[in-house]
Amino acid sequence: MRTKGNEKPESWEKIYREGKPGWDIAKPAPPFEKLIESAPEWLKAGKLINFGSGNGHDANFFAEQGFQVTAVDFAPSAIANCQKYAQSNSNLDVLEADLLKLPTELESSFDYVLEHTCYCAVPRENRRAYMEAAHEILRPSGYLFGLFYRFEPPDLDGPPYSLSMEEFEASFEGLFEFVSCETPKESHGRRTNRERLVVLKKI
Repeated sequence: MRTKGNEKPESWEKIYREGKPGWDIAKPAPPFEKLIESAPEWLKAGKLINFGSGNGHDANFFAEQGFQVTAVDFAPSAIANCQKYAQSNSNLDVLEADLLKLPTELESSFDYVLEHTCYCAVPRENRRAYMEAAHEILRPSGYLFGLFYRFEPPDLDGPPYSLSMEEFEASFEGLFEFVSCETPKESHGRRTNRERLVVLKKI
């Protein structure tokens, strides 16, 4: 099932156009670097799609590790910034699109969905649709993994919207199963203890 899209693209475009995305640390997320170093058995080079890729630091990082990466965002300026990486990295493609309205021809095309501070920007009423979109685009037994933010009270008007583990689990019930969930030690700055490195496997 697909519902209405995320927050309006125009509001995000303004942030990227002004060059002031507060969540952007201008490099890959440290927990992703540690994840690659640890070489988990489930994570092999394959086709990966990065939901809400922003300026593309994470997408480019995984492309450098040999993954064939598609970076998706609906803010044109974010896509333009990500395109700068793609120009020098043949493993990286970019797609300007709403992740809740992805082209049907992409269904069952990817081994991995990568998440980093995208889910927290999705309003509660669309979180199930986010998980359904990830489920649809993955191949059988594919993985959704990434950094989910932010697991702490109090609730926020958002974005970012806070969440509890209970509502998080409810959003993917029947679609994915937990492989792992941990609080990374390498989180950047204010994200310390507020995010979880989660690995989910498609059912």
